[in-house]
Amino acid sequence: MMQFIRKHRNPLLLACMLITLAVSWYLTDRRLTEAAATVALPVEQVTAAPTSRLEEFRTRRDETALTDMAALQSICDQENLTDQTRRDAAAQLQRMVDTRQAQLALEGALTQSGVYPCVAVITEGSVTIITDKATLSDGESALVMTLAKAHAGVEPSGVRVMTAENAK
Repeated sequence: MMQFIRKHRNPLLLACMLITLAVSWYLTDRRLTEAAATVALPVEQVTAAPTSRLEEFRTRRDETALTDMAALQSICDQENLTDQTRRDAAAQLQRMVDTRQAQLALEGALTQSGVYPCVAVITEGSVTIITDKATLSDGESALVMTLAKAHAGVEPSGVRVMTAENAK
């Protein structure tokens, strides 16, 4: 037996060291897992205050739209209303969703243009773009008309652009 230990001393020491290392890792991992489970960090949602009149308008517009959409959704979910009322609410909700998507798409397309910062307001058959720029070049006006047609399906005759110069 002693001869076996002398002959295989290094592999036996290595095996003993690996077993000690594995047990140490397991016990440390278990201890850290138990300690981490008792920690609770408070999370508070913070929204940044609007930095401009356009941002304030956009925030107010989005909050109002979401509130209206939630109200229409609750009407759609009520089973004690007539089917016609629920269908009308669902159709109006779909129109609001479509309009909101078109506004977001149009505003998103305009973020890379010289018109930005701006807000798009889409109503039935018309688009109004409100921008902080003082004036628009002919190229920027053409871009606005093209994007309004592409994203909202509104002809150039139904597109209005309000600049900072117009607002004063």
